[in-house]
Amino acid sequence: MQHYLKFTTFPLIALAVMHAMMQGGAWMYTGIAALVFVVALGDILLPDDRSEPRMEGEFFLNLMLWLTLPILMWVTLCFTWAVAPVDVLGIDGFMKGVFGYDRLQLQADTTWYQWFFGALAGAFLFGAGGTNVGHELTHRTYSMRDMMLGRWMLAFTCDASFSIEHVYGHHKNLGTPADPATAQRGENVYGFVLKSTLGGYKSAWKLEKQRLAKFNQSVWNPVHSRMMRGNLMSLSLFATSFVIGGWVGVVMFWIMSAGGKTLLEIVNYMEHYGIVRRPEDKVEPRHSWNTNASVSTALLYALTRHSHHHAEADQEYWNLRSYRHAPMLPTGYLGTILLALVPPLYKKVMTPLLNHWDETFATPEEKKLAIEASLKSGMKGLKSAQLGQNGGHNMNRAAA
Repeated sequence: MQHYLKFTTFPLIALAVMHAMMQGGAWMYTGIAALVFVVALGDILLPDDRSEPRMEGEFFLNLMLWLTLPILMWVTLCFTWAVAPVDVLGIDGFMKGVFGYDRLQLQADTTWYQWFFGALAGAFLFGAGGTNVGHELTHRTYSMRDMMLGRWMLAFTCDASFSIEHVYGHHKNLGTPADPATAQRGENVYGFVLKSTLGGYKSAWKLEKQRLAKFNQSVWNPVHSRMMRGNLMSLSLFATSFVIGGWVGVVMFWIMSAGGKTLLEIVNYMEHYGIVRRPEDKVEPRHSWNTNASVSTALLYALTRHSHHHAEADQEYWNLRSYRHAPMLPTGYLGTILLALVPPLYKKVMTPLLNHWDETFATPEEKKLAIEASLKSGMKGLKSAQLGQNGGHNMNRAAA
């Protein structure tokens, strides 16, 4: 039973945090506090979750995913309504009578910077909930229902195109220069977020254009184009935010949406940082950084078991294995995100891990690529760079 209950972590935390934050004032810090003290510290203090039970209650496990969409809708409604200058939809009475939320009192009790911290917590719910679950569901290309739900979840971060690029681009190209979502050694996370965002959208557009060309259809036609339909889905959410909260509501939604998208790209940055692969070689578990940190695994529906995900992309989250001998991140996802936000610290932490990857996981051909990547990175302490600097005989010995 506990293996089923752990996957209630996201909906329970999301609803509890939202209720606390909607009390206004200092309660707006609740979301950030929960992330740091519950998730990051929980990953450090609790033992890793390497359990691999046989789970057959698929309806319950899927229900935990499907609940994400109404949760995202609730987050959007609450925040855009709470900042609204006027009660356009006339729901003040309903929110106060049923949930005890008084919009005017909320506004009186809450400073702009408290609203900002609340929006950051909302961004985490958009990213950890919408993007993560949307990622899981849009891999299920065999289910129109799950694909549709997943794309709507991704639309909250203006990223329905992710369902195209990630499934048909990233999984094919990871670890190669052709993949915008693979961070190079020494690459700064802040520059990577912009590069991956633009590169991912461009790649998705190209893939969809190529698909539609086979049917003589235009990528600009929303009837046929998944790209244009995804854009319109996100636009409809901005329009809804405007109806509920005016331009202030639009700004609030934009902060949560952009923040959630940024969170995704930071996770992309971590998941394959510095790993190299030849385009002609099969994607294997060693081409992804893995972690079995307990809270991250439960909260993110085992996204953390990334090595197995890339080995078998069609596996549902409850079937992913721990792959305890795969390349491992230094801690859980949130802790690694915090490290990545301080580039010098992140490079220092990842240097010995990259050295271990080069020595333990890289094939002879990949050792050569690793030497080139390490030399280009300018990172100090990478042994493969030292081998490259020492001359061709050392390079050949590294590849042996």
